[in-house]
Amino acid sequence: MRNVQFILGGIFGLVFLMFTYWQLNDPDPILWVPVYATAVYTALQAMRGKTNPELLIVLFFLSVFAGLQLWVEMTAWEGFLTDGLSMKTHNQELAREAVGLWIASGSFALFYVLEKRK
Repeated sequence: MRNVQFILGGIFGLVFLMFTYWQLNDPDPILWVPVYATAVYTALQAMRGKTNPELLIVLFFLSVFAGLQLWVEMTAWEGFLTDGLSMKTHNQELAREAVGLWIASGSFALFYVLEKRK
């Protein structure tokens, strides 16, 4: 189980590190960089085998509900990609942010389950 947690922590850590880097070019990096940096931190802690289950529960619910809030703010579904990764519409930005939060939620849930199985 320790190897699985180490590997998944490394994978999610790299993914969230890329997400954090991409947010530097976002119109509101002061919001999104700390969000993804927190996900990087939890992934690195999972790699080390030192996760905090209470923190994971709190982060899970915060990210699920924040993603849901962003999702319902969309006025229409316009997909994720239109001519590359640049943001073309506000709805695309909301969809990407919501799904990014849900990916983080999934990692928090996964790390929680792995911690409880130890």
